[in-house]
Amino acid sequence: MKAFVLAALLTALSSAAWAADPEPPPAGVRPHLDEDAIRKAVRDTLAERPENPRLHEADTLRANRYDIFARQVEDATVPDCLHADGLKRQPTFFLTGLLALPFVAVAKIRGKCQ
Repeated sequence: MKAFVLAALLTALSSAAWAADPEPPPAGVRPHLDEDAIRKAVRDTLAERPENPRLHEADTLRANRYDIFARQVEDATVPDCLHADGLKRQPTFFLTGLLALPFVAVAKIRGKCQ
C-alpha cells in the first residue's frame, strides 16, 4: 500500500514538473547572427589562442635510439614478484587484485619474476 501511495505521489510531482517547464522554441527558428556578433566571436577566439602554439611540441612521443634502448632494457629486466609489474610476463586472464595472488606463486615457480 505504501509503495502505491509513493508511486502515485511521484507521478503527480513529475506531471506537475512537466507542466511548469516552458515550451522549447520551434525547430525551424535560428538566432540571427549579424556581422558585429561574428566579428566579436572571432576576436574572442583569437584572444584565447596561445602566443606560442608550438610550446607543447615536447609533449609528443619521441622515438630516438636512446629512448628505444631504454624501453627495451626495461622490458628485458625480470621484475620482482611482489611489485606492481611482477606479473607482466605471467598471464592472469581476467583476474586482478587479490584474485591474482595464486598467479604470483606460479610466476615465481616458472621463473617469470624474481
